[in-house]
Amino acid sequence: MNKNRLVFYGIFIGYHCLVLVFTIFVDRADLNGLIELANYRWLYKFIAFFGVIMVAISFVSIWLDSRKSKKEQDDLRLENNTLKAKVYDLQEKEKNTQPVSRT
Repeated sequence: MNKNRLVFYGIFIGYHCLVLVFTIFVDRADLNGLIELANYRWLYKFIAFFGVIMVAISFVSIWLDSRKSKKEQDDLRLENNTLKAKVYDLQEKEKNTQPVSRT
């Protein structure tokens, strides 16, 4: 993994840890605390949207990496085939230049 992806997944793990702490807080809150938390619904929507964006970024990153790897693999396959063809041409050239001995 490259450095950017490690940083991203570090942020992603931090996000999920914060969500876990929040859910534990909500679980232990009394009714008045929950009513006060209801005033911050806009913040919950923003946090949930941020999580969805992070998951989408992760999928796009994986897709781009997969596409790049496939392109590199195709390039290497083409180079390998080209080298095989050159070796074959050299072998054929050597066959044709050797004199045929008749006994």
